[in-house]
Amino acid sequence: MAVRHEEDARLRALAFWVGHHQAHEPAPRIGPAPAVRSRAAVTAVGVVASEALGASPEDRAARAAARDQRIGELAAMVPQLKVMASDSRPAVRATVARCFGILATAGRAPADREVWRMLLGLAKYDEDAAVRTAADAALAALERHGAVAVTVAAQAS
Repeated sequence: MAVRHEEDARLRALAFWVGHHQAHEPAPRIGPAPAVRSRAAVTAVGVVASEALGASPEDRAARAAARDQRIGELAAMVPQLKVMASDSRPAVRATVARCFGILATAGRAPADREVWRMLLGLAKYDEDAAVRTAADAALAALERHGAVAVTVAAQAS
């Protein structure tokens, strides 16, 4: 049963990532407000106005780097995602479709006929409406943003 528990934990983590991180913008920085910059404007009351939380160039660069890392980890899971697409649980199949939509939006979707075939099947023949909707959205993202060729060497690593 340890294998099943580890698989369920990984699926929960994947569902959390898909559900709580937008495809186009990562979650905002968590932590204390950045220090007030010396060039910040002083308001009429004498209070120094700081930049909005997460608006500094350093925060934007950190968010972009974290997003790239998460997208890279998701791209590395493509072989597992293809297997998970045939899972008996509708939530897993919908999550897989959303993952391919996120990869497409990020410009990292694989140019793989199996992925298109899988998404087309989910969009047309799946018995669950949520799965069909998620797969249709993923197909729309693939059509809009395209796919990238993945070499065999890159998939092996």
